Formats: sequence, C-alpha cells, structure tokens
Amino acid sequence: MHFSLVSTIFNEAKRLRQTIADLEAQTIKPAEIIITDAGSSDNSWEILTEWQQQSAVPIVLLKEEGCNVARGRNIAIKAAKYDLIVSTDFGCRFHPEWLQSLIRPFEEDKTLQVVGGAFSVIEKNVTSLPAKSDFILQNGYPIVLDDFFSVSSRSIAYKKQVWEEIGGYPEWLTLAADDTIFWKLIKRKKYRYALVEKPYVYWGRHKSNKAFAKEAYRYGLGDGESKINYRNFWSNLIETVLRYSMFVLLILLLSLIVLGFAPWYILFTIILLFPGLRSYKNAFKNWSQLKSTKYNFKVFLNALWQLELSRIQYLKGYIKGLSTKDPAKIAGRVALWQTLHRPESDN
Repeated sequence: MHFSLVSTIFNEAKRLRQTIADLEAQTIKPAEIIITDAGSSDNSWEILTEWQQQSAVPIVLLKEEGCNVARGRNIAIKAAKYDLIVSTDFGCRFHPEWLQSLIRPFEEDKTLQVVGGAFSVIEKNVTSLPAKSDFILQNGYPIVLDDFFSVSSRSIAYKKQVWEEIGGYPEWLTLAADDTIFWKLIKRKKYRYALVEKPYVYWGRHKSNKAFAKEAYRYGLGDGESKINYRNFWSNLIETVLRYSMFVLLILLLSLIVLGFAPWYILFTIILLFPGLRSYKNAFKNWSQLKSTKYNFKVFLNALWQLELSRIQYLKGYIKGLSTKDPAKIAGRVALWQTLHRPESDN
C-alpha cells in the first residue's frame, strides 16, 4: 500500500540523525517523504539535504520561514502524491514496526479512514532531573485508550480526503493544539478509525524545568486560543487558587502562633482548602509506585517544583490565548466551537 510520510521540522539537528536512522530501519517504507522546514537556523536543512541525496525513498524538502506547525503540515500534505498520509514530528524516535502498525489496519479493514497511534518515552533515555520528574508526574506515560485519549499527529495515518473535508490543520493557531483539534474533528465527524495501543513513537523530554514550563505555556496558549480543554483549565485554576490560599493561610497561622496568638479557626479553613493538594497527592502516589535509586526523593521534590512552574505557565498561556484580539484566531475559534457543539444531525 503506497503512502506519503509527512512532517515538519524546526531546529532538530541534535536529534535528526537518530530520527533518520529509525526511519531507515522501518519494516515497510513510505512511497515518498515530504518535510516542511519552518526556517531552521541550525544545520537541520543540511542534514535533510544529505539524506535526500542518499535515500532510496524519494524525499521532497519544502521550506517556509516562520510557518507554524499546522501550516507546515498542510504544506507537506498538499504536496503529497498519495491518498494515504502518515504524519509525524521529526526529532522523535521510532520503533522499526511503527509505520507497519499504522498501515496494517488499512489493509485489514478497507473501510477505515484513520488510524491513530500512541506515543511514549524511552525510559532508559530519561536521565536529566527534570525529565525524571516529568516521568513521575506522568506516572510513567501509561497508555489508556479511553474517551479522553487524544491522538497526536506525531503518530497518525489518514486518508487525504479526511484532511480535505476537515479543512486541514488550523493555521490560525500560534503554535500548539493543531493536532488536538484535528483529532476532535475526526471524532466529531465520525470518521471510521482504529487505535494502535502499543506506543511505537517516542519523544525526547527536556533537560530543564524552564523548558517544561515553556512547553506547558505553549499548550495552554493553543488550548486558550481554540477554547478547548476548558474544563481542565478551570479545574487546574481552582485547584491552584485553593493551594496557594492554603499556603498563605498556613504562613499567617504560623506567624500568629509565633506572636502568641492561636486563631485555630484559620486551621479549620486550611483543612477545607486541602483539595488544592490534589496534584501533590497524585504526584506522591506516582512516586511511591516508581521510586528507586533513579527516581529518588530529590526527583519527587523537583517534580513538585516542576508541577508548580508548568501549572502556572499553562494557566498563563490559556488566559492569554483566550483573551486574544486577533480576528483570525477569534473567527477560527468560533467556527471550531460551532462545529464541535452543533447537533450531530447537522454534521
């Protein structure tokens, strides 16, 4: 079965050669590979050009300075020759059977229109303190294919017609959430899809808390611009307000005790704010299950710090995205909202 592999790239030179090696080792090969570079300032383009000259698979290299991920994906897909599209993100790692896992379901069921894959991390490559903390917060990246599972476009295959009918990836976004929206529209429009439970794609995690916070901000910005995951936003906001209120009251109580006062009603109020520690409780539960020499108490403490940084940045990004005055983003958000919430008979 012929298919086109499409991807975007931006400054992935450090991980690009490993990505290429993983793709060369695939048990089945795409009929073509199309890559959109958003204007990399490292030597990503040179590495891709070298690969293009050596690859047995035709490689098409496209470039558009400053394009966002959605725009980059759309450019690559528009240039694709084949009806079946496999999408990913360069910089990831791939199991040798990754492409096969996405293509085989189409061969077994001719009515399928979409196949979604899962992704995880390579645990032995989780070496930095922040990456270990993230591993704890994510509870080891378990795969749960429930109604809340969202297929990332780092591992998905679909008929080109699906992409055309959906209207492509939403270019009105600044950066993130394009694939989340794409998946929501696939489900809303009831395309026939199958899910691959085993993760065959692995993404690299960051080496600093600052990088994780930046990532959270981008996710929040995309969610806010598109006004999706708003229940998650409100849940996180309320929990954070409760937690910080509890911290403030606890400091106040201790200060008053030192001064000789004992306003124990403040302690009662603090107890009422305990739901604000929900994420701390979950982090401790995860760490209790995973703790080892590698995932020690220092990792747990950093996980709490990383949680605070990422949570604040996500909320900050969401609020900024939600309050955008950009006409294109507002129009895109309204159109998306109407599509996702109109009666099913109208879809």
